[in-house]
Amino acid sequence: MSRHRESLRPPSLAQNFDAPKDYTGHFGWLCGYSADTPFLDDATERFTRLTGSQRAHLGRIALAVVLDPGNPPISFQDAPGVAHLPIIDHANKPFRLLHAKVALLGFRHQENHSQWQLRLLVSTGNWTRQTLEESLDLVWRIDIASESLSRPVPEIQQDCADIKAAWNLLDWIQQIFDTRLLDASANGHLSETMKSLQQVSQWIATCSKKAQGRSRIFDNRSKSLLSQLPEKIKASGEVKRNYLAMGSGFYEAQADQGNSPAVPVAIVNALRDQGLLTGKPEVDLYVNPMACQAIATSVEPLRSCGMTIRPAAIPSIVFGEGAQRTLHAKFLFSANYRDNSNACTSAWVYLGSGNLTHPGFAYKMSASKGNFEAGVLFSPNALCWQKTKATQEQLVVTDLLPIQWEVEIGDVNSLSAGPGMEQREVTYVAPPVAWFAWHAAGDVRELRTDEPSAADVQVLDSAGIACSKTETGFQWHEAQPRQVRLRWRANAQQHESLIPVVDQYGRIAATELPLIDIDEVWWQLADFPLPPDKDGGDEGDDERDENDGKDTVNGRSVPTTSYPIRQMMDLIESIAAKQTGIDDIDWLLWCNRLEQTLGQAADSAPVKYFRDKLGLNPLSPLRLPSFRPLFAESREQELGAFYDDALGRIEVSWKVNELSPIGGAK
Repeated sequence: MSRHRESLRPPSLAQNFDAPKDYTGHFGWLCGYSADTPFLDDATERFTRLTGSQRAHLGRIALAVVLDPGNPPISFQDAPGVAHLPIIDHANKPFRLLHAKVALLGFRHQENHSQWQLRLLVSTGNWTRQTLEESLDLVWRIDIASESLSRPVPEIQQDCADIKAAWNLLDWIQQIFDTRLLDASANGHLSETMKSLQQVSQWIATCSKKAQGRSRIFDNRSKSLLSQLPEKIKASGEVKRNYLAMGSGFYEAQADQGNSPAVPVAIVNALRDQGLLTGKPEVDLYVNPMACQAIATSVEPLRSCGMTIRPAAIPSIVFGEGAQRTLHAKFLFSANYRDNSNACTSAWVYLGSGNLTHPGFAYKMSASKGNFEAGVLFSPNALCWQKTKATQEQLVVTDLLPIQWEVEIGDVNSLSAGPGMEQREVTYVAPPVAWFAWHAAGDVRELRTDEPSAADVQVLDSAGIACSKTETGFQWHEAQPRQVRLRWRANAQQHESLIPVVDQYGRIAATELPLIDIDEVWWQLADFPLPPDKDGGDEGDDERDENDGKDTVNGRSVPTTSYPIRQMMDLIESIAAKQTGIDDIDWLLWCNRLEQTLGQAADSAPVKYFRDKLGLNPLSPLRLPSFRPLFAESREQELGAFYDDALGRIEVSWKVNELSPIGGAK
């Protein structure tokens, strides 16, 4: 394969989640028909630049996922950082199937936090490993950087219109699903997830204000995709084209003998009636030969309508020579061709979730007949029909779409109807309680919730035995869990679901925090707002010689009796220097990180030395205005009060809250 062809290889669906250089994923939304743990775990690692264990340590949500309720639940513990949100009222859902496949991702610059990027994905494939390994699918993507919004050029305004339309879709679907987990918090912490979500929402709002023109994104909430198709095409030019390619992972399950499947024929007729196809265009219909449903018995009727049935092509530039893939993509492609030109003129492409069936393409969304579908129609530039020496720098349509013109299916015996669309039962509905807060004090261990409906549920321990209820929640006699099993009854049926547990630091279904020494605290805070290093810092910076009773710190020997004081004061000074330079947008996250990290050092030797030997509160200097940023200097300021409350909780965990401050005055 030539270097040029290698450079054209597009990213896989999972690789489209990769954070841009110098950026990390902040928060993102996905909707789709199905997803699985392997795909989402991989996508979230690419999005956040964090491994599964690092994300489990952080305990915050990076991706919120809404799927058709027939999809099995994906637990936060199995895919850390992913919140699979259940449907609220399945009986009154407005769609037959949730089938739209859209993602909107927000990235923040690692150093300049005023810079951000948004990425929009419209996919024909599900968020699954099968899509990566077995399916032949397509994805459309745009990226918008915050700096580009100052340039009022049509391309950016068009991208902003697409972001606005995609957000309208995702914002609407959120109302049907249980989003309570996104606001999960405990012990006075503000939800870090909700803060990130709000920031990304602000970025989307900023983009939406710059939107100009008609969006290329469309869905079938009010009109079918088919009824909207001609107007979308006219936006790219009211021109008659002489070529149309259509492809779909599924077609109608049955057809009357002798009659053509209705939807492909309806598409051709609609385009011809609207002056968007010539009277006798060349029309190719691409299928899976071994699973093409009604097409298998309708070759002759389709031929009489002017269609040629072809097997889908598997572009070698993407998958390599000899790869085997099954067509799942739903696409339309139309353009004009001339015998004396290699250019695809007046080209347009539709791709999206809607199969060429009545529920997918011909019906608007409804509870009984129409799926919820979404797609995009765009006009690519500089496409050519074939690769030649003269056009090797151009984009070849057969490298980008699963189409070919060398093989057609003429023998009906070479086709098989195969299986139809999978029918699934509802498996994931919203439980009465979305999450529990962990509480441990003395001998009391409880899973707490303020949900009134908790009175009608059972919490099961690891042996499957119902836990005793209390006024504030449920007793728990084991170690703190990451998630617990909830049982309840609704509509005369018994349901069970795994519910995440939020710890005292507001972390969701997080792994246990290890105890750390005071030396390790700074290594966990130094790179904020990047995630803390789970493995701690370099312990070789401070050398201790236990044989002579002295320590070496920064090249100087100091008596061991003063070493705990030096350690603590160095830490307090470093924290003060760090936090005075933190932006207000990150202040709440900093307070949470500070409380969590210092809490891990509550039993370290320097803390014990100040508490038990000196009787002093070593955290007291951090309350001084000079040790705080201007926006949080005092309790009269909202962010200042939040900081004071966090310090108060740290002092309680260190058991120094009633001790004298350093210097003798607070």
